Formats: sequence, C-alpha cells, structure tokens
Amino acid sequence: MKKLSIIVVLVALFCVILTAVSCGESATTTAETTAATTPVATTPAATTPAKVTTTVPVVTSTVPVTTTPAPATTTSAPAKKPDPNMASVSKLINYKTAFQKETFAASNGLNLPYRIYVPEDYSEDYAYPVVLFFHGAGERGTDNEKQLNNVFPYFFNKKTSPFYHAIIIAPQCPENMQWVDTPWANGNYSVDKVPMSKPMTAAVELLDHVIANYSINTDRQYVTGLSMGGFGTWDILMRYPDRFAAAIPYCGGADPSKAASLVNVPIQTFHDTTDPTVPCAGTRAMVEAIKAAGGTLIEYTETSRHGHNVWNPGVQTPGLATWLFSQRKDK
Repeated sequence: MKKLSIIVVLVALFCVILTAVSCGESATTTAETTAATTPVATTPAATTPAKVTTTVPVVTSTVPVTTTPAPATTTSAPAKKPDPNMASVSKLINYKTAFQKETFAASNGLNLPYRIYVPEDYSEDYAYPVVLFFHGAGERGTDNEKQLNNVFPYFFNKKTSPFYHAIIIAPQCPENMQWVDTPWANGNYSVDKVPMSKPMTAAVELLDHVIANYSINTDRQYVTGLSMGGFGTWDILMRYPDRFAAAIPYCGGADPSKAASLVNVPIQTFHDTTDPTVPCAGTRAMVEAIKAAGGTLIEYTETSRHGHNVWNPGVQTPGLATWLFSQRKDK
C-alpha cells in the first residue's frame, strides 16, 4: 500500500512538471507572436531628396536616311568694275563748256559753286578715277568760272591726255575765304593749331557726294592745286593721309610735323626760288621732312625763273599726267 502511494505521488509530480513545461513553451510562443505583430514606433531618419532622372524614350527609326552634304557657302566680294578705256579721244574738247556748273550745299551752311567734268562716254560699267582741284586766290568768287582759268588748258590739249577719262571736280572758294586759314607769306603752318576751314570742309563733303553719285574707283582719288590751292592740296593730304593715291601741289605750304603720315603717298611738288608770294622754303622744309621720315615717293622740282607762276611750266612736265593716273591705293 505504501509502495502504491509512492508511485501515485511520482506520477502526479511527473504530470505537474510536464504541464509546467508545456505552459512555458506556450508563453514563449505567445510573447514572440505578440512582439512580431505589435508595431514598433521608430524615429524616421533624415531623408535626402532623391534625384529624379527622367528617361526620354529613344525612338529608333528603321527607315534608312540618306544625307546630302550641304554645299559650301562662300561670301565673295563684288567684282571690281574695270578701269575705263584710256585710248585717245577722237577730238579735243572745249573744257570751258565741257564742265557742268553745279552748286553743293554743305552741312556747314556754305553753298559751294563747283564745276564737274564727266567723260562723254561715261558708263556705270566702269570705275573712273576722280581728280579734286583747288584753285588759287585770284579765282575766288561765285561766278563758277574763274576756277578753270589755270592749268585746265593743259589738261585737255592732247587727245591722249588721261584727264579725258577721269571725273574732275573744281570747287570755287568764296571771296574773303581760304582753303587753309593761314597767312601765305608764312609758308608752313601747324595743322593742329589751324582748324579745317569752312570751304575745305565743304570740298571734302563735295568729294564724298560725287563718289556716292558716280561710278568711282576709290583707289584712284587724286588731288592737285596751285598757290592758295597748293596749301589746300597739302592740307587735305595731311588731314586724310590714307585717302589719296597721289598728289601734285604747286607753290603751297604745309606742316613738316605731319611728314611721317605722308611717306607712303606719291607726291610731285613744284616751287620757284623767286616766288614773292609764298616762300619756297616751306616746300623745301616739307620735302626734307618727308624724306627724313623715310619717304621715297616724293619728287620736288625747284625752278628759279618763274616767280609765283610755277604751275604753268609744272603742269607741262613730260609724263606728269601719266604718272598721276598710274598711281593707285590698291597697288
């Protein structure tokens, strides 16, 4: 009996232990399940805005494409017009009637009388040389005639003269004015101290006007003048040293301090040692200054028997007209 009681007690104890083990496993499973199903509160980490990349779909064409190379484009300068025919003319002209009478209204208010010669066979198909002529003090006025009194007879006295094939402009300076506002007896002067005169300003505008309205070769602009016009010739050269292809000043005055600007301009100049109006020392000084600056294109003819009127023998110098018209800026 006693033995049986012990066995019963042992069995009961075994059952208690087994029940306890089973309950522990159940509690563990329940806790794990609860932990797995219970949301956990977390602090969100700082986020960096994401870079958004847009992908553009590429459409691939299966149709073959034929590419034709574009023709090369070149911008070419307009062809230069040829020089006019310089052949001899069939007859001599009366220069006094061949020059048209005109008046130019300058921007400074001056109405400048001028004469203009246009070749009889003028054509827009050609580009003509242009000659600007400055007369002397004795030809001032408003009659628009006296400015042709000197040298022009020699421009047109031969059928082979190149002047027949050029456009020639001869403005007339008003009375009591000068091409250059400086005393002629002083010879040379300072361009920096003597402003461009009113008639000279008008003459420059007139030249521009003619170039704009006629077929002109701007590489063949020439200037010449005598006495007061010799001053004018030097003056316009020094103020516009890159404009003219050649020049012929007779018995004028200039500014030796501007000589370096004229070393590349072909010039033939004339003066007489017995000139009582404009001292030839001025021309000498200018020629020497140009040569000292390196100029080799200047020629000086000095005479001793013509007084102030050196232009008449000067203009008859053999080959002078041919030399003038052979000069050009595009050489």
